Amino acid sequence: MSLPEKCVSMPKSNFTDQSALLAFKAHITFDPQNILAHNWSSETSFCNWIGVSCSLPRQRVTTLNLSSMGFIGTIPPQIGNLSFLRFLVLFNNSFHGYIPREIGDLRRLSTLHMGSNSFSGMIPESYGNLTKLQKLHLDRNNLTGTIPSTIFNISSLRVIDLTFNLIFGSLPKNMCDHLPKLEFFSIYSNHFSGEIPSELYKCRELQSLYLSDNTLTGVIPEEIGYLSGLKILNLAGNMLSGHIPSAIFNISSLQLLYLDANKLSGGLPTDICDHLPLLEELVLQGNQLSGQIPPSLCKCRQLRSLAMLGNNFDGNLPRDIGNLSMLTEMLFGSNMLEGSLPPSIGNLSRLEVLDLSSNRLTGHILQEFGNLRALRVLILHSNSFTNDPSSQVLHFITSLTNCRELQTLNTGKNPLNGMLPNSVGNLSSSLTYFYVNDCKLNGNIPSEIGNLTSLIGLALTKNNFAGSVPSTMEGLRNIQLLDLSRNKLNGSIPPFLCLARSLAVLAADENHLRGSIPNCIGNLTSLRLLYLDYNALSSTIPLTLWSLKDLLQLTLSSNSLSGPLSLQVGGMKAAIVIDLSGNQLSGNIPSTIGSLKNLINISLSGNSFQGSIPESLGDLVGLELLNLSQNNLSGEIPKSLEDLRYLKYLNVSFNGLQGEIPSGGPFPNFTAQSFMGNKALCGPAWLQVPPCHRKSGQPSDTKSRLLRFILPAVASALLVVAFVFLLSVSQTKTLATIGYMAPEYGLDGLVSTRIDVYSFGIMLMEIFTRKRPTDEMFEGEMSLKRLVKESLPDSVIDIVDSNLLNRGDGHSLNKEHCVTSIMELALQCTKESPEERINMVEILARLKNIKGEFLTERERRRH
Repeated sequence: MSLPEKCVSMPKSNFTDQSALLAFKAHITFDPQNILAHNWSSETSFCNWIGVSCSLPRQRVTTLNLSSMGFIGTIPPQIGNLSFLRFLVLFNNSFHGYIPREIGDLRRLSTLHMGSNSFSGMIPESYGNLTKLQKLHLDRNNLTGTIPSTIFNISSLRVIDLTFNLIFGSLPKNMCDHLPKLEFFSIYSNHFSGEIPSELYKCRELQSLYLSDNTLTGVIPEEIGYLSGLKILNLAGNMLSGHIPSAIFNISSLQLLYLDANKLSGGLPTDICDHLPLLEELVLQGNQLSGQIPPSLCKCRQLRSLAMLGNNFDGNLPRDIGNLSMLTEMLFGSNMLEGSLPPSIGNLSRLEVLDLSSNRLTGHILQEFGNLRALRVLILHSNSFTNDPSSQVLHFITSLTNCRELQTLNTGKNPLNGMLPNSVGNLSSSLTYFYVNDCKLNGNIPSEIGNLTSLIGLALTKNNFAGSVPSTMEGLRNIQLLDLSRNKLNGSIPPFLCLARSLAVLAADENHLRGSIPNCIGNLTSLRLLYLDYNALSSTIPLTLWSLKDLLQLTLSSNSLSGPLSLQVGGMKAAIVIDLSGNQLSGNIPSTIGSLKNLINISLSGNSFQGSIPESLGDLVGLELLNLSQNNLSGEIPKSLEDLRYLKYLNVSFNGLQGEIPSGGPFPNFTAQSFMGNKALCGPAWLQVPPCHRKSGQPSDTKSRLLRFILPAVASALLVVAFVFLLSVSQTKTLATIGYMAPEYGLDGLVSTRIDVYSFGIMLMEIFTRKRPTDEMFEGEMSLKRLVKESLPDSVIDIVDSNLLNRGDGHSLNKEHCVTSIMELALQCTKESPEERINMVEILARLKNIKGEFLTERERRRH
């Protein structure tokens, strides 16, 4: 195959460059704009290809810039043949695979920019050969491993950007010994550990240092203060401790300082801003800093962002805080600040976000807030702000109507003790969140609140609002959270709420609402949480409610709802909590409840349900709470409930239930209170019910369950005969009687699964010795447990039922070893301290091992 004419006349060195570029093209698997397919052709000089630049005299490739082309593919090793390449720029594509080590052969390379791709693997050691490299950008990839030490020997480097990778290890202490020109260094968002090298100051030209979002420990080196040209210092999101070095606040060139989300402690220097004339952002949130906010902070006149939230600062806000005229964000939430707000805050005309929540601030909410025309977010909740006692209405609300950009207003959990003014409807048309919960507000909800048509969240809970829900709230079509709970609202649930198709949370519990639940409730298909408990609602539950397949929590308790519970309740497939207690519901409990596989809590107590408890409740495998008390239920407690292994609370008290209380699964954890008021129930004495009476010779349920545990474990015909013989001739007392009960139950009445383990051990001893713990021989200090303990390890043959150890079959030693192991296990089950007993999982494992050893030895002897 002959080469095109242009290629034949091409010098060999140029041909090498073209071959390397064509190899690069061949490794591109997706070219959304077909740039390479149409433009990179051997019919034209490669120096004219898109993204390629050549040197004029020799026509050698010096630049390959294919950034933001949307390419998908890998980088071939032939890239290392572009020996004149100075600029390799491939950022913002979807290249993947390893970065070729051959790039380390490009000795003229000054810029390597491969950021924002999907490269993986380690940074090649060979990159240390790039002695003319000035800019190394490998950010936003999936690189792993450590930084090759050779990188820190490239004295020409000005930029090292490894942001957003998976690189680990520690930074070398001498990393700056050979980087005299380094201006930008970032390992932001990796997995670095260890301490910050104190010798970073040797990188004297450093302007930007990003070490954030790693797991660096130790203190911030004082020597960082020697970096006199530093503009950006970001150490956020590590595990740094100790004080902030005062030298940092002497770096006059500093513009951005991020030390948030560490474990820093101590206070701020009183002269914090005396030497920081250019500081624009000071972010110290999420530490353990304390002390007062220094008044000198107000000298940082260029500050745009001031974030101190989540510390332990106390005292007052500086009186002259209003001098920070460039401030757009001020976050002091979650501290211990006290006193009243300085009126100078009203001078911060550029302020967009103000968070003073969760402090100890007092006094009135400033009407000067109305001067903050750029304000978007105002968060003042969880303080001790009060209203002007000379007025019943909250006048600061009226002043905030001047803030036409306001989107979030949260003054909740303050004892404001007043009324919402009608001017609330004049707040910004952009207002999306309005929270005045727990503010001791009274009066009616102003009808003008319906003008706030952009509202997404409205919380009026825990106040003293009276009257009905205003009909004007029909205009809140975008509302997603509506919390009216714990007020004194009356009237009915307005049907217009059904027009809010995005409503996810509706809470109107603990009011005086009456009437029926609107049939249109089924239209709220976005609803996730519905709380209507503790009202005076009546009538039946609308069938449409059960069609809300994405509803997570439903509480309708303590109302006067009546009628049967529909089979359609099974349509609420996502439900995790259903509470219908304290109503007048009747009929049978629908078996379809068993299809609600996500249920964790269900309470139907205090109604008039009748019939039996559905077996299908045993299918609710994640159930933790089941309350069916105070109904008219009859029949037996279904054995299927033994399958509810996560059930922590069960209450079936005060019904008409009968029969034996199940003893498996979670039932040993329940107390007598779970079953009281059912006169026909029977079971163990510790549940304060009569014992169950069975026909002679019929094994108890406890023995049957023991049989299921032990027979699969021992699995020898000999032991099967022993069990059958023993169980057929006698019947022991229930586990919670003298001799079987654990010491902690007998002395303290404590109930736990470890009591069952103790009883299980006693039963093992009884089965193999054919002696009951209540036999007359066990008097004084002698007990069945002591008898077994004293027989081990050499005399077990003297206490075991002689029928088990038939010496004429050639397996007596094997049988003796098997029984000895089981008796040792029984003793571990009956330790005095509950904490020292093994659990049932370990018991089963041990029994399986004993079985295996027994069968293996028997087979060996046969052959």
